[in-house]
Amino acid sequence: MAFREVQVHEIREVLRLWLRGEGLRSAERLAGLDRKTVRRYVAAAQACGLDRAGGEGQLSDELISGVAERVRPHRTGGRLRTGQTIQRSRRSARYHAAGGDGQQLVTAPLRAAAG
Repeated sequence: MAFREVQVHEIREVLRLWLRGEGLRSAERLAGLDRKTVRRYVAAAQACGLDRAGGEGQLSDELISGVAERVRPHRTGGRLRTGQTIQRSRRSARYHAAGGDGQQLVTAPLRAAAG
């Protein structure tokens, strides 16, 4: 899955269309987004307290930031999980490129950390 930054104006536009009575498919078409993305934005907004009958006045910056936080890919240690996967793949490639048992790759970082 490719990473795509969550755009605040997209969230606001989708929610505005949904509050005006548009369905998910028409909001998808009008906003130019995938239907699953529209569905995620609306579900996250409802979890943050958005009510369809409440009108557009509910679209505060706090609500939009809450929705953005819920739909943003979660990062662990400041990096995306895919970044960690890439790091493991690189370590594995160095291990195999070193030939032998790869003991140097394991003990060198430990010696450096020990001082």
